[in-house]
Amino acid sequence: MQGKRMFKSPGTVHKKMGILSMLRNRFVFSSLRKRIMVLLTVGFVGCAILMASVSYNAIYTMQRDKIKTSMAFDLYQQTTKQNQVYNNLLQVTQQMTPEGTVGHLMETYISTEDIYSQRVLSRDISYNIGLITFSNPAMQLVMYYNPASGRASYSNLPLRADFTLQSLPNVASMGELKYQSPHKSLCRFSDDLVVSVTREVEFPDGTELVVYVEAKTDITTDMNSLTESLNMPYSLILTDTGGTVTYSSNPAAFEAGRHLELKGQSGTTDDYVWNRTTGDYGYDVTLLLPVSYYNHELYTWKNHMYWILAIALLMMFMLTLVLRRLINRPFLLIEKEMRTFGKGYMGTSQYHTGIDEFDRIFDQFNIMKRQIQQLILDVEQKEKRRHQLEIEKLAYQINPHFLMNTLNSVRWLAVMHKQEDIEKFVSSLIILLNYNLGKSEEKATFRSEIQVMRTYLELQQMRHDFEVRLDIAEGAYLDSPVARFILQPIVENAVCHGLDDNGMLEISIDSDEASQMVRIIIRDDGKGLSQETLALLQRDTPDQQQTGWGIGLRYVRSMLESFYGYKAHMGIESTPNQGTTVTLNLPFLDQRKERAM
Repeated sequence: MQGKRMFKSPGTVHKKMGILSMLRNRFVFSSLRKRIMVLLTVGFVGCAILMASVSYNAIYTMQRDKIKTSMAFDLYQQTTKQNQVYNNLLQVTQQMTPEGTVGHLMETYISTEDIYSQRVLSRDISYNIGLITFSNPAMQLVMYYNPASGRASYSNLPLRADFTLQSLPNVASMGELKYQSPHKSLCRFSDDLVVSVTREVEFPDGTELVVYVEAKTDITTDMNSLTESLNMPYSLILTDTGGTVTYSSNPAAFEAGRHLELKGQSGTTDDYVWNRTTGDYGYDVTLLLPVSYYNHELYTWKNHMYWILAIALLMMFMLTLVLRRLINRPFLLIEKEMRTFGKGYMGTSQYHTGIDEFDRIFDQFNIMKRQIQQLILDVEQKEKRRHQLEIEKLAYQINPHFLMNTLNSVRWLAVMHKQEDIEKFVSSLIILLNYNLGKSEEKATFRSEIQVMRTYLELQQMRHDFEVRLDIAEGAYLDSPVARFILQPIVENAVCHGLDDNGMLEISIDSDEASQMVRIIIRDDGKGLSQETLALLQRDTPDQQQTGWGIGLRYVRSMLESFYGYKAHMGIESTPNQGTTVTLNLPFLDQRKERAM
């Protein structure tokens, strides 16, 4: 029974296939134009919906980020100002410790029993405290406070009668240092909002005093200015490490002494959006904004979004109709051109659809037609040229063979007539031609190159009266491979273009086993070369003026580059009427490297 359930009847399968075929024929368009129109319509509608979604999210994100960035920046500014004020106050308290200037005077005053010295020191202490407050305009009250007697000494300003240091709103503490939140100044004649620092100081004689320093803060003015400029009712809160509010710019919403439960650096509660940071001395600074003001601009944008979406959809629908008209005609023209081209018509037609992209397609299509016509002509020309090259190749193979056979006939004719000089000359010439034309089967080595060079010099000494001095060092390098036919062109240049009769040609060949290099020096004492000619010979590119020296040296340079790459070097030095020196530095290779090349 289970096996029968696995099989389906053929009628059911054909029925499902028929349904799929019908759906495919109804909803799948075979025409490219129809597909483009459908895709454009779907794409535009999708883009409109996507644009609405993205715009809404972008506006929401932009509004949120703008306010949060503004809050973070404003909070950073207020925190930086607060840190700077505390830092300045801390520096003043350091001056009033025994290690500081004022503290040292106070230590001397306490340990001095002479009344006159005490008065002088008292004057100096007051003077230095005045200097401290004068150098910092924001500084207000500076004093020493004796907790044992409950009295203040050396205060630069008169104190309130009811002041107590214990009632100050401490926001952070660090050892003997305590930092107070903004509060009313302890000066009798001032209602300014100040921040203060107290520092417990113990002098060497055991006297314990408390240094109190306060400075005016502009935190209230800053918050009012910020609220008015942005029309955002910000609230700034300072809390201690336990989360207790020690100062609030908006006491009606957050009063001092309240415990503020916030976690993280930023967030949103039911009523407020907040951003928090920690000051340099351990206290927390929090900036809060009511949620209703936070979402005010977002609600305004949301109301306009529906109108924007409707207008965008209408414009996209009109654009779809225009695109359908613009695309349909060029596609018909392209289809017509393809048909005529498929029938073998190579003529070009000029179309101006008014759309640059389609006009460029037609231009490129015409260029393609001309290129195909040119390719057909090129193939015909290349086929003719190939037949001509085959004929020339046969002729070039016959000519050297004919020349070698003729020279052999001349050599045997000289032997038969006992003309030894002619026989020797022709034999040397045959050796040179065999080597230079590649008829010799042996591979080129330093030894074979030297032998061919010797043969050439023997031929030239039969015609010219010059002396040759060879200095060739023996070694394994002589049997190492080398580029073919590189010494004879240089020697030939020296003999034909440099040496005079009775001249001297010096050839030195040596190897350096350490660097695996062969050094070849070919020097003549002939007429030399001018600077212009020498510069012309140094060129790597061919020149119409490079005759004689230039052709041979260019050949040698090409052979060296082909065989060695950039490892070989050829240098030319010449002085007019003093001779020319050609130096070759060639690496000698083993047989394995030669086969690899």
